[in-house]
Amino acid sequence: MTVRKQLITTFAAVAVLMLLPGLYAASRLSELRRIAVERRSRQAAATLTVGRLQTALAELNRYERSYVATGGQGLRTAAEHTVEQMDDELDSLRTSPYAHPARTMNPMLDSIAVQARIIHRYMDQGQLEQATDAFARLDPLFMESHRRLHALADSIDQLAQADFRRAEAISSAARSATLVGVAVVLAVSLLLAGWTTRTLTDPLRRLAAATASVAGGDLEAPEDLPYERRDEIGALSKSFRSMTRQLAELDRMKAEFVGVASHELKTPLNVINGYAALIEEEMESELTHHQRQILDGIAEQTRVMSRLVSRLMDISRLEAGTYRMEFERVHVQDLMTGLLRSFDILAKAEGIEIRPDIGETAPETIVVDVDIIRDEVLGNLVGNALRHTPRGGWISVEIWGSGDDVIFQVSDSGPGIPEEHRPFIFEKYYQAERSRAVGAGLGLAIAREMVAAHGGSIALEAAVAGRGATFRVTLPCEPDTPADR
Repeated sequence: MTVRKQLITTFAAVAVLMLLPGLYAASRLSELRRIAVERRSRQAAATLTVGRLQTALAELNRYERSYVATGGQGLRTAAEHTVEQMDDELDSLRTSPYAHPARTMNPMLDSIAVQARIIHRYMDQGQLEQATDAFARLDPLFMESHRRLHALADSIDQLAQADFRRAEAISSAARSATLVGVAVVLAVSLLLAGWTTRTLTDPLRRLAAATASVAGGDLEAPEDLPYERRDEIGALSKSFRSMTRQLAELDRMKAEFVGVASHELKTPLNVINGYAALIEEEMESELTHHQRQILDGIAEQTRVMSRLVSRLMDISRLEAGTYRMEFERVHVQDLMTGLLRSFDILAKAEGIEIRPDIGETAPETIVVDVDIIRDEVLGNLVGNALRHTPRGGWISVEIWGSGDDVIFQVSDSGPGIPEEHRPFIFEKYYQAERSRAVGAGLGLAIAREMVAAHGGSIALEAAVAGRGATFRVTLPCEPDTPADR
């Protein structure tokens, strides 16, 4: 499966999982809405019916009382109509969910209707006293009817409360189920996302580490890259392995070419230098001043070329692991003295002060390859500082100890190294603005390799006000197994 299909499948699965709790919650909400609408309309209708029954009962009481008192036929008709109206209202309750509590009103309404007909018969016969007695028997029926209507209203409220509790139970169950569903969906989604992320990022991290390793000079592809995958990452891994093999071959060819070319260049350079010296020796009396300057220029340029060839050979040997170093125990004071002796005359000629400083914490002796540390490392740093420190400036060479390490620091009062060049100054063939005029950008690269061969490190320190460039070299006082290096 390709990465694109894997991502689409994962997103689709997460979307479906997220949709399920929503659909369930929507169905429960729809059920709640149905219950709410249905029960609310029924309760409202039943409550209105009870209200109308209570009103009709009060009107019937008033009509019967007035009829007994006045004998008006309109009051009798109104009373009979009210009884019929109450019976119709009860019929509407009998077909509702409240039919059971409504049945308690049927006997009372029947009793009231019977007693009302007795009153009407007495009134028709002119027996007012008997009609008054019959009306007196009607009052308890009215009172009991009012009590039963109140009970009916309470029953309707209780049934409404039961519906509310049912709706609340549905809501609570839906809420709990939705929350559980969402939690489960989130957990599954996180697992899917984690699996997808790990599936994609783990090999990419390994590829990034391998790329960084190649950038650092290790041109061998790791065996744990996902070459077996049949997606874009697998194809990328195979391309990366092919690229590293080609780079390794190119690097081998380059190192071989540099080594051979450097070795072959030494012979013609020595011949040129020898011929220049021979001409100067044999024709010393015949040479003009201009010709001597030309010969001096030839000799100087051959020396520059010889140094460049030597450095190219050093780089080639360091990269091939064939550079041999001779470790010996040396006094720190002697190392400083030898370094100053190499540059003392040149510094005085340029009007530059070299300030040596061996701190109290500096060890008395260290084990190093003296020629490499003094000439190729510290000598390179001091030489660079001399080239870029203006007349009247200073160069500081400090030595102190830190635990099991000895630290050398070379600073100058020159213009320093621009910020944009600082990350690259230890790369081979890189030349910052302050070193473009001289050299090929190999000195610091060689110094770094040789310091690393001693088990130490070299770094360009952060810029400090009043100072130009500050380099710090850290070396172990007693390197591990120096004979093997």
